Amino acid sequence: MKREKDLGLQYLMELGIRPAKDMDGIYRQLREQLGQEQADKAKAELWDEPDVQRLYDLKNENYATSVAFSGAYDGDIYRQACNWIGQHKAQFGKEILDVGCDCGILSCFLAKILPESQITSIDRTANAIAVARQLAEKLQLTNITFLHSDIADLGDAVYDTVFSMRTVHENVVTKDIQPSYLLLLEQAQMYGNTIADYSARLAAKVKEGGTLVSIERGERNPMFLGWLLNLHENKLAIQRDSYTELLCTTVGKPAVLQALVAGKADAQNDNVYAFWCDLFDTDWSDYQYTGWAAETFLQNTVYGLDQPTDGYLLYNQDGAICGKYAIWPFKENPGAVLFYQGAAGQTTVGVYDAALLPEMGRQLAAMREACVRQGLFIQPLKE
Repeated sequence: MKREKDLGLQYLMELGIRPAKDMDGIYRQLREQLGQEQADKAKAELWDEPDVQRLYDLKNENYATSVAFSGAYDGDIYRQACNWIGQHKAQFGKEILDVGCDCGILSCFLAKILPESQITSIDRTANAIAVARQLAEKLQLTNITFLHSDIADLGDAVYDTVFSMRTVHENVVTKDIQPSYLLLLEQAQMYGNTIADYSARLAAKVKEGGTLVSIERGERNPMFLGWLLNLHENKLAIQRDSYTELLCTTVGKPAVLQALVAGKADAQNDNVYAFWCDLFDTDWSDYQYTGWAAETFLQNTVYGLDQPTDGYLLYNQDGAICGKYAIWPFKENPGAVLFYQGAAGQTTVGVYDAALLPEMGRQLAAMREACVRQGLFIQPLKE
């Protein structure tokens, strides 16, 4: 079997990029390439900067720091994204809009691998655009234009392909969303609503029959499901065989990127939720599930459940919800009950014999007492 070329690695080598295993590794690379003084300056400015926009401004103050820091920090992400793009380059059209291009590392890869395409790359950070132009000049690329611009400033222009990498999570207003323990689709809608305008702006830039290519950092969670639902709302149909989870590292820590292609077409028959369920390699006839597979199972079965026989919501002293426990009987199967436990970032759903109901009740009572001793507030569950 012929081995695929590692286009991403080849490109990193061309740029002199080496992914670092930790922050000390980034510092060593900066010191090698920039000297002690500039490396110390970068470390002082970048390591603990909490403001994302200011971080981008500082990181991109000059070409050498920008490419060295970005490459050392995100090198493995660039490598794997480039390889995925290489495998799906047939999905890119002649006119491409690259949104949120930062210093242009991935943008220039697009220009290299798609020489017949014309690429317009935009970013809201002026320093990043200046570095990106220098990188394109060094690589002698003539089919790419960099603009210091927001997508809202592009007027009525539309493109064969809109490429978005790591822009969606920067537009989700997560600070306004607390863990809710609502049903999965309700949680997804909450996240989707925070990026509804941004999703619509992206979709509006795709020509009829064109594509949106999305590589976003995230997990299989309501934020991602909200994004998928927004694609559907904007007549973008997911090409299921394109979906790939890119398992990367950033400074030695695991990171997941979700890559997919969506076509601008009639998405009416595109069952987004069925696609979501297929993402979980789960036997739905099992009796116990964890994490978002558990929330999905509850969503799939909730309309077959009767009123809860017992259950409560937990609130901390700030009034924020922090847990949920419940026991539901099944309407059509009185011999079984569903036991839901959600707290401390972990959800478990199990289906058990109804004969265990008294023991489950005792468990809930014991957990309720323990929560009260911890200073939590209890509210009976009414659904």
